[in-house]
Amino acid sequence: MEKQDLEVFDDVDFNNEAPRKRPAFITVLAILSWVFIGYGTLVRVQGITVTEEQYEQQMEVVYKEVEKLGDSPLGIDLVNYEIKKYDNRKFNNLSQLIFLFLEGFAVFIMFKLKRKGYWLYTIAQIGFIAIVFYVLPGENVISKMVITYYLFIIILFQILYGVNLKHMKE
Repeated sequence: MEKQDLEVFDDVDFNNEAPRKRPAFITVLAILSWVFIGYGTLVRVQGITVTEEQYEQQMEVVYKEVEKLGDSPLGIDLVNYEIKKYDNRKFNNLSQLIFLFLEGFAVFIMFKLKRKGYWLYTIAQIGFIAIVFYVLPGENVISKMVITYYLFIIILFQILYGVNLKHMKE
């Protein structure tokens, strides 16, 4: 009968010979994050390259659609939201682009199973929330919906990555 080496412990701290395997769930989370980062990067780069004329044409379309809503609070909020976004578009696009790159780097570090990536990812997410609160008007239904969406996605991914901290080292 041949001698077989059996791995008794799943934890690398107890069994120094066992290679650390990346859980499939971390791989899935990383791919989802990179898809979001790629899409967000394309949107932000496109937003930076939009000329004044192109943006004015876009705003004309928004105003025409808002006219259909009349003087409803939703229509007024939509116009205020778009104006505030327009006024802060360069800051918004540039700062979000920076935080997207930071998030991408953090996800890469987590993909390599390093805990430092989680904390870097957390910093990037706090940055995204700070940008949204700075850029968007406060007392606005549209802004509140956008902030709620951002918070939901950020908290969800923070929890999902946090659950996988046990697989990361350092």
